[in-house]
Amino acid sequence: MDKKLLRWNFVFQYGWVLTNIFNSILLTPLYLKNIESNTLGIWWATGAVLGWMTLVDPGVGEVLQQRIAELRGRNENEEVGVLIGSGYLASAFVLAISILLGLVCYFFIGDIINKNISDFPYLSTALWLSVLATGLSLVSFTMSGINQGLHNSAQVAISSLTANCLFLFVNLLFLFLGYGVLSIAIANFIRALYINIHNISSMFKVMQKQALKMVFQFTHFKKFIRIFSFTSSSKIITGLSYSVDMVVLARFISPAYITLYEVNRRPIAHFYSLISRHTVALMPLISHAKGKGEKEAILTLMNQQFRFYSYAALFVALGFCFNYGNLIAAWTGPKQYIGNTLLYLLVAQFFFSLLASFMANVGYALGDIKIPSLYSIIRGIIFGTTMFFTAKHFGITGAVVTSLIFSATIDFLFYYYRVYKLGYLQLSLLTTLANRWVIILPAALLGGWGFTQVIDALLPATMYFAKLLVNSGTFTLFFLMMLLLVDLPLRAKAKSLTGKYITLPFAKLKRA
Repeated sequence: MDKKLLRWNFVFQYGWVLTNIFNSILLTPLYLKNIESNTLGIWWATGAVLGWMTLVDPGVGEVLQQRIAELRGRNENEEVGVLIGSGYLASAFVLAISILLGLVCYFFIGDIINKNISDFPYLSTALWLSVLATGLSLVSFTMSGINQGLHNSAQVAISSLTANCLFLFVNLLFLFLGYGVLSIAIANFIRALYINIHNISSMFKVMQKQALKMVFQFTHFKKFIRIFSFTSSSKIITGLSYSVDMVVLARFISPAYITLYEVNRRPIAHFYSLISRHTVALMPLISHAKGKGEKEAILTLMNQQFRFYSYAALFVALGFCFNYGNLIAAWTGPKQYIGNTLLYLLVAQFFFSLLASFMANVGYALGDIKIPSLYSIIRGIIFGTTMFFTAKHFGITGAVVTSLIFSATIDFLFYYYRVYKLGYLQLSLLTTLANRWVIILPAALLGGWGFTQVIDALLPATMYFAKLLVNSGTFTLFFLMMLLLVDLPLRAKAKSLTGKYITLPFAKLKRA
């Protein structure tokens, strides 16, 4: 497998998420300071409604990435050109339908969340502009997917990183000029427009270099659209079910409490995106290797990457348990922390969702689309119905518990079974990791709790940032020591690297 391509995939996936996290860390306290709390809460709630626009995209970019990478592995360049042409036509339809749906949501959004939008400053204009920004974002997913399939990952990475820098600059400019929530909408629109321009121009350069010609064939387009007969229904139902909680909560709890909930789940959501991007970065390579028939290479990659992925998920989940209160207090103030009970529920849901998403992405990269899409349809209907009643009667706690139950049971079991049936999951890998977790988990819980008690006793209660740094640093060192004790291959790798860098100066001295 192409290691240079893999590095650029990681730069793109992690760079996009890290810059989003940086922007969120910087901007969220400024939002709280410069935007009235109720307006901000309604803005976040209406974002879930406008998010329905994304449901009209059945995953064109993901399918194009998987198919183009696999076809290039087979050296079927003519089919690649036809596929790109069909992708362009599909993205044009997605753009038109999404904007139409967005305008419908815009006119009825007040009735949906049971609030008068005109009561909140700049909100109406911001929502209208967000419709355009979301439509352009859907087009950018398709263009990025084509570039990823063409192994043009470097330009995808550059466009995403520079776009997020542009977003930050524009957002800060209009926020300080007093535009409130409208500053967010303007920044989103400019970012989406920029990403599309960059991706389209770089894609044509690659096609010209590789002598690829875009071909529009209506017969191929009809076949291409049939692929989405399952994925589109799956995405629509899944998207609606996942947005039910915010819509229901917006109707029955105060906007200010929605702001509190969003502030507390935002760092967890960012780290979820950060870690889950690991498998997204692997997907083009897995599809390409499958096209070339390199099953052993895929298995080797899976065994290696899942170990690191699961360790990262466990480390972050445990780190949140011991540091989240200080994190929220240092970031936005102690009054913004939502409490330990909801935190532990959110962390558990975060952990099991990450484990399920790894195998879901691997299965998709291997071309397993139809059956998981059918599963998502059934799952989405049950999940959405359950979420409506639990969020309505039990509020935020009911919504989080529902998500946790689904992630930890049926999602986890289904996606792992699918990859196992495809022949790309070795049970010995899961057994080995489970045996290590039996040792790591109780030791990490005990050690983390002990460090927290000592640091709380030594440092004043209001030194949130200092306690966050000391506690998270101490826990990180302790967790790494635990990994090196139980994971022999990781210990051998660390030992070889340590020995290499320590003996290097002496080796040079000896040669001299």
